[in-house]
Amino acid sequence: MKPTESSMNLASLIGRDLVTVGLVPLILAFAILLSALSVVYVTHESRQLIAQQEKLLMQRENYDVEWRNQILEENSLAEHSRIERLAETELKMQRPSVDNEIVIH
Repeated sequence: MKPTESSMNLASLIGRDLVTVGLVPLILAFAILLSALSVVYVTHESRQLIAQQEKLLMQRENYDVEWRNQILEENSLAEHSRIERLAETELKMQRPSVDNEIVIH
């Protein structure tokens, strides 16, 4: 007994149409589904890469700040030694020895 159109459910109608019309619509539907899933995957991956890039940029910025601080510290230390060297060479100044020190109470 062949079921009538009214007694068939929607899923069986779709299945019968896919088989009778051919596999092209089924293949196209599968391709659309695969394409949609690949778009979701690529979007997820690109968001992860953007987040990683932001972290790396922040890390680079922190390293730049640390490097600038190191340069400032190096310059300040070099400045002190330069002044000390100029005092010794041009002004003939010397550090007082223990014997030359006078302590005032």
